Amino acid sequence: MTGAPAASMRAPLALTLGEPAGVGPEIIHKAWAVLRDDPDAAFVVIGDSRTLAAAGASPLASIHDPAEARARFGQALPILDRPAPASVTPGRPDAANAGAVADWIEQAVNLALVGDVSGLVTAPIAKAPLYAAGFRFPGHTEFIAELTADTPYPARGGR
Repeated sequence: MTGAPAASMRAPLALTLGEPAGVGPEIIHKAWAVLRDDPDAAFVVIGDSRTLAAAGASPLASIHDPAEARARFGQALPILDRPAPASVTPGRPDAANAGAVADWIEQAVNLALVGDVSGLVTAPIAKAPLYAAGFRFPGHTEFIAELTADTPYPARGGR
């Protein structure tokens, strides 16, 4: 058999936006700029599209299903738009957005557990606003461990 190898059919990764006022949006734009020509590196962002758009020049593609990410990845940064409830000011985390940050992680975990994404990556979070909003975990690793505790593939939290 000759010719190019068939493209991988692995589901894309889920990449959560992290703290919307932090470095996550910028890191995500830079990652996409480096990886966009590699369909095997496809990922879909879960987070607020307005914040992501404001943080970089990458074109965005709002999608409704992670399966769309691979087809769109070379032309635009795919995002499952989940708006933050409060406006975002870079460098000023707001506890009003803490619930959204946790929800984005939970959505990514759920997508991974059902096989819609092949895994998840979390952009950095700011713990102080999460704690101010009542987040009861030391960090997002322990949160993910709780979300996966009753599954065949539990994460292990703690150090």
